[in-house]
Amino acid sequence: MEKRGAKVKIDEYKGPLGMIKGFELTTGKVSYGDETEWEPMGPTPQPHIPTLRNWFFKMMERYKPFYMPICDMCCLCTYGKCNLSKGRTGACGINMETQQSRIVEIACCIGAACHSAHGDHLLHWLKEKYGNVPINFGSNIEVEMPHTRLVVGMKPQTLEDLETAMEWVHFTITHLLAAGHTGQESNYLDYESKSFLA
Repeated sequence: MEKRGAKVKIDEYKGPLGMIKGFELTTGKVSYGDETEWEPMGPTPQPHIPTLRNWFFKMMERYKPFYMPICDMCCLCTYGKCNLSKGRTGACGINMETQQSRIVEIACCIGAACHSAHGDHLLHWLKEKYGNVPINFGSNIEVEMPHTRLVVGMKPQTLEDLETAMEWVHFTITHLLAAGHTGQESNYLDYESKSFLA
């Protein structure tokens, strides 16, 4: 596992190791604990958005997205309200299909942000109340946190380890939301693939 950065500062030391004056060491993350492999690492731990794109596209070849437009207007930017009905395109070039998939992607991001914020709040409350305690789900759980293991590529053992997983979640949601901005994608399937990741 990893622990957040550490800092060691020695103003002055005299002893069997010699004499040290003005020593300071700062690290980013420190590995500790049992480093034995708990299971084989998958090919894409903490994937970035393009990493899983081909897989999502393969899924969408089998299961085609279907849209029932809620609205035939695009009102998401300052180019104006664009009428996308009857094959029209918006000022940025977006068409109805791409707009609908963008709305789906944004809605998925909103849901993911909401749930991750609740999880983040609960995690910080637990750390405040109990400290950095080990995670124990009891003996009835065969595989604890399978989604975290599969997607993030780590087996959290303490509450602090969960913060590392949450950092990846927040990073990914931010990038997914940024993709929903005007003119970021030219293909509706790119928005759909991002919806899967959200």
